[in-house]
Amino acid sequence: MNLAALRHIVENNPELIEENVPERGNSAATIGVAKLLVGNNGNVAALSENQRYHYETYIRPLVESVPCDGIFSADAEGEHDGCIGNGIIDDDDLEGCYILDEMLCQECQSLQARMDADD
Repeated sequence: MNLAALRHIVENNPELIEENVPERGNSAATIGVAKLLVGNNGNVAALSENQRYHYETYIRPLVESVPCDGIFSADAEGEHDGCIGNGIIDDDDLEGCYILDEMLCQECQSLQARMDADD
């Protein structure tokens, strides 16, 4: 789990967590679990079974193996998602991606920077 990214989400954009919980779900409970994890330095083992469900289902997808949005449009067949890298944002870059609101892997970030420089 990327604790720095989770801390950023909890402190600056808890709506990301709320949006990840279905309408019938309990987003307040999920945010509570996220805050608990931040307060416990990401200690998932300290969570109850119910809290762990919230973590695994709604929080973990935001802080582990987060997919790159890609810089190109996805193809019509859905085979390529527009990412030129491995499709996953590197853990070291995840917090920065949330800060910049650009969910791009290193390869896509580099290409985007080169394309922006050419403009």
